[in-house]
Amino acid sequence: MIEYSIVSHIILSLVIGFIIGLQRELNNIYRNRKDLAGSRTFALVALLGYLGAFLNVNIFLGLIVLIGVGYYINAKQDDHKGITTEVALILTYLLGILIAKDQVLAIFIAVLIVFILNIKDKLVQIEEKIDKEEIDATAIFLLITLTVLPVLPNETIDKWNLINPFKLWLFVVLVSSISFVGYILSKRYSDKGIYLTGFLGGLVSSTATTIIFSKRSKENELISKETAIGISLANSMMFFRVFLWVLLLNISLAMFIIIPFVLASFSGFLYLYILSQGGEKITQKIKFTNPFDVIESIKYGLLFGIVFIAIKLGYDYLGNQGLYIVSMIAGISDVDAITIAVSEMPNITTSVAGLSIIIATIFNQISKLVYSFFLGSRENFRYFAIFNTITILVLLSSYLLVSLII
Repeated sequence: MIEYSIVSHIILSLVIGFIIGLQRELNNIYRNRKDLAGSRTFALVALLGYLGAFLNVNIFLGLIVLIGVGYYINAKQDDHKGITTEVALILTYLLGILIAKDQVLAIFIAVLIVFILNIKDKLVQIEEKIDKEEIDATAIFLLITLTVLPVLPNETIDKWNLINPFKLWLFVVLVSSISFVGYILSKRYSDKGIYLTGFLGGLVSSTATTIIFSKRSKENELISKETAIGISLANSMMFFRVFLWVLLLNISLAMFIIIPFVLASFSGFLYLYILSQGGEKITQKIKFTNPFDVIESIKYGLLFGIVFIAIKLGYDYLGNQGLYIVSMIAGISDVDAITIAVSEMPNITTSVAGLSIIIATIFNQISKLVYSFFLGSRENFRYFAIFNTITILVLLSSYLLVSLII
């Protein structure tokens, strides 16, 4: 009698292969092109991989030869022939083998493969909006990261046992990576309206978004309400960024501040929803600095290092008050650095760490309000000031309430 697990593995192999093959087949139908394999072939290749693993028979080399011959025949008929389908076939065969060992991992990888295969058009549209200098900057940054990061000492090198070169540069890479996602999205969707641009700009730099939109409101006061909403959306995304970093680095601290940050975001979005009713759709292209630019990243790394040392000295010499003072000062320029530094400190209580992040966030908001006042129109400033007042009051009051309860 056939075991249930074997039957389920065979069915899973066929389903995964069929889904990947269906994506390739639909893609070729859409482009009116013929390719090496369709859904049935992919399903059979996945099954072949599973049976090979089950019977302990390796036919990988034969499959490579077969795929190579098929590619050669198709390439003679199509000058623009790529190798995506062929690579997908090889991966499908390997997935069949993997199903015999780890079905969950096989499903996860299959989903990733379908996702990657399906985003070609979006990638082409994004690539058209990125110039050569940006690609060069990104490539150099990644090269430096991959070559430098592994050789950096993964231990503290200062007398305060605070600066770890490996972790410091890793933080720069992580922060830059999140900013880079927003940077790419803003390049792709910056012509879809000022609200979406502001929202995505918050992933890159809420400060840069505030400055650019404020200047735009001064140039054309008729769109002051729209620019204020764009600025406020960017700053709402800053709340998300702060909470994300804390969640990644210190789960207990994240659970402590989740209510204040969620309530502040919700109240801000509610105000913006009311304010945006009947708003005009205005396009706005923002020119951000590439977060993967090496010089900018080095500056960011130095800022991280300075903030880490300042926090340690402030806390050692002035206690909690010193920590709060550093949070005020550091928060004016950047809230990510102080958030990461406080989340990594081992010897402070959750309430003190949470209040430090709240203070840094509030002073960061106040600094951007100053930018709005001096660079933007009065109406732009007024709308943004209302948003700031609401979110700051909710953030601070909800934090104090959580502190009293916990």
